[in-house]
Amino acid sequence: MRVIAGKYKGRKLSAVPGQNVRPTTDRVKEAMFNLIRNKVEDAVVLDLFAGSGALGIESLSRGASSVVFCDHSREAVNVIKSNLEKINSESQIISKDYRACISELALRGFVFDIIFIDPPYESKIENEVLTLIAEKEILNAGGIIVLERKRDDKPYKLPVEFNDSIVRDYGGTTISILKRETKAAVTGSFDPFTLGHKYLVEKGLEKFDMLHVVILINPDKNPRYGVQKRLRFIEKSLKEYKKKIKISYFEGLVVDYCKQNGIKYLVRGLRTPAESQYEEEMAEYNKTHGDITTLFIKAKDIQISSSLVRDRINAGEGVDGLIDKSIIKEIIAEDKKWKT
Repeated sequence: MRVIAGKYKGRKLSAVPGQNVRPTTDRVKEAMFNLIRNKVEDAVVLDLFAGSGALGIESLSRGASSVVFCDHSREAVNVIKSNLEKINSESQIISKDYRACISELALRGFVFDIIFIDPPYESKIENEVLTLIAEKEILNAGGIIVLERKRDDKPYKLPVEFNDSIVRDYGGTTISILKRETKAAVTGSFDPFTLGHKYLVEKGLEKFDMLHVVILINPDKNPRYGVQKRLRFIEKSLKEYKKKIKISYFEGLVVDYCKQNGIKYLVRGLRTPAESQYEEEMAEYNKTHGDITTLFIKAKDIQISSSLVRDRINAGEGVDGLIDKSIIKEIIAEDKKWKT
């Protein structure tokens, strides 16, 4: 185990002995810091569940202004001290569990730019840790959380305050970069994604920092386009907003997706009065069962719909003005395959 880059590049670091501490591999560490390379310089950093302190020391090597290390294990604290001596640093070390550490830091007025969270695999404490960080307000408004987890661990629930803006898999490890952001979801079958849907996303981004654009899988429906095709159509149609959206699909209810991702708002479009009653009933259900508020946005053009796109293509007519120009050729080509 070594320092990957910066002024301490190549320095060898000691690991905590035994099987209970799992150090971040050099490969994963390098990939992790590539994701946050523009955030580290001059940052105030918290290395929670620090273990050997490798993540905090890597931060110092890359220009972080200060790092606080936290670990409840006396053995780990001794290794952190030894590794800090190798770079002549006198950083703060708190020998307490994560709850006590977060509470103490909040009482002392600490606010961090980067918080590393690498809890024991399968500990299932991610949601509690993130909730404590949000409640104690120890992350700056523009700060980030770097969460390392076992790739096949069960999903955790994101607190309302955070959004996982970047998620990457490296072998058996998943790295998530979380930000404090307002967020909402735009859901539907998107079969296919239209300019009406795009308008809804654009209006939603005027109100929220991040939008989840979610294809809902209904086993009782037989969509014209497969999930992967629909994901691709959405990605191409919204390419200019790629840093502000998360595109995914979900097999289940809207309320379940929102609960899992800490989302309290849905953005829905209204095209005709006939839709209002159904939409209001769904909004009431989502509010009752998930405390989710629905924001309705009047459609810019009430004629645009996925069914109209399909009808036009079936009739051999053009779809200009109904879907994004970037996907017209692909949709037409896909329909030719669909008909054969």
